[in-house]
Amino acid sequence: MEKEKNYELRNMLIGFGVLFLYLIGSSYSYDFLRLFGINYNDLNFVLKQVYLIFYEVALTLIIIYIYRKDFIPNLKDFIKNNITYFKKYIKYWFLMLSLMVASNLLITLFTTSITSNNQQTIIDLLAEAPIYTFILTVITAPILEELVFRLSFRKMFAHTNFLFIFFSGLFFGGMHVINSFTNLTDLLFIIPYSIPGFIFAYIYAKSKNICVSISLHFIHNGIMMALQILLMYLI
Repeated sequence: MEKEKNYELRNMLIGFGVLFLYLIGSSYSYDFLRLFGINYNDLNFVLKQVYLIFYEVALTLIIIYIYRKDFIPNLKDFIKNNITYFKKYIKYWFLMLSLMVASNLLITLFTTSITSNNQQTIIDLLAEAPIYTFILTVITAPILEELVFRLSFRKMFAHTNFLFIFFSGLFFGGMHVINSFTNLTDLLFIIPYSIPGFIFAYIYAKSKNICVSISLHFIHNGIMMALQILLMYLI
């Protein structure tokens, strides 16, 4: 019993530690270069993109290494059974998309904004730096965010699916809004951003394989990015 409690406490601390690493890493990514006597603002536009991609990939690999005992067996299982997982859980992506559309339509009743500041930032960045935006949004973000917001929160709330799903989704939604909101009505966008967090957390709780939620996150971000690119060329 004592050994089991120590194991659970260790997992909880690892979960908190990875979440803290992610928050610190995201907040101070520009300052890391100062350790080498380089000012991020002095870099040209291309070097800034290259650096940020490198930094994001490095952070992702570090967290994968920390969670390697969970991630590697899950990856092997997913490679073997990906078709089965896809057939079983793709319906939840359609549910997620429907709920997001419905919540965004409701938000337009309370605000003149048709998109969140975070989404507008991504749109502007996509027009300015498409390769950088694609790599970070479609490739690294699904892996990094699922490891942080799903696997870490699962370790923190190992014995309760409700609290795991609730806090995982709410924190995920909040992180996409808090840093960019300009007025209180912008906070309403926490709802459509939290919905994917709730759905991905539910999928992870049911499948017990983090690669399942990662794969659906890949699909979601990839489709949303493709639609945005299409709109850019049509408008």
